[in-house]
Amino acid sequence: MKKSTIVLFIFLLLSFANLTQSASAASIVLNQGIYNVRDTNLTIGSPMTAKISDPNGRVIIFVIDNNQYIRELTRLDSQSKEHTLKPFDYGYSVIIFGNTSVTFS
Repeated sequence: MKKSTIVLFIFLLLSFANLTQSASAASIVLNQGIYNVRDTNLTIGSPMTAKISDPNGRVIIFVIDNNQYIRELTRLDSQSKEHTLKPFDYGYSVIIFGNTSVTFS
């Protein structure tokens, strides 16, 4: 009985450790380019935070819906290193134009 309890405890411990690793790996780094939201595994339906990694970098982020309307336009630079974007929907595209990478979380 003690061995089965220990084995069950170890199994649960490994399961919870694996869940916390996948939840913390939710940040996605994108460079300059055009990206489909679904292909990049960006979160659908909840706000995301975009921030630049280089303190001297500048980036413009366009969020375009499936009808080619601009839903959001954001500029990130040394004064505004972080911005919360509106929730994405299926079919949205993200265009990143700038000299540094952008981290979405």
